Amino acid sequence: MNDLMKSTLVAALLVAGSAFAADAPKANLQLTMLTKVNPQALALWDIGNDAQDDKGDIDAKKIKPATWAQLLEIGKAIEEGGRTLATSNGVVAAPPGAKLQDEAGPGSSKAADVQRYVDAKPAEFHKHALELQKTGAGIIVAATKHDAKQLTQLSNSLDEVCENCHMEFWYPQQATPK
Repeated sequence: MNDLMKSTLVAALLVAGSAFAADAPKANLQLTMLTKVNPQALALWDIGNDAQDDKGDIDAKKIKPATWAQLLEIGKAIEEGGRTLATSNGVVAAPPGAKLQDEAGPGSSKAADVQRYVDAKPAEFHKHALELQKTGAGIIVAATKHDAKQLTQLSNSLDEVCENCHMEFWYPQQATPK
């Protein structure tokens, strides 16, 4: 294949890829949180709580092989959830007509509110999604290496990653002014 043919092929693939990305559906934030991130984060924290030592750190000796395998799957799901949100061609807070958990409560956001918050700061949202993806990837490594110290740090940082994003996009009206 000569250089002209190679260049033409590369250009055609780039155009086709761009057209596909433009037509790709937006990520569904609510669905990603409900199916990938939230249940896995809760499972991670339950495992961590059950395996704590006297200092509150995760003790590797208290984690069975099957649980390490479960932690690996937890990391994969959290990483995938973050990647889905970070690489999507936009984000939909929730499907039309969907209600968010606790939206009826005082000071709670509705799906349209969350959509406005995300649309107003897409680069910030992207940054938070990348942090979620990075944390999930770290959990994969810690579970693979059976590294309880790293798992403790990642479990703690996941709470912060979640809270930082929620304070900006889920319930910013509840944030403490700086």
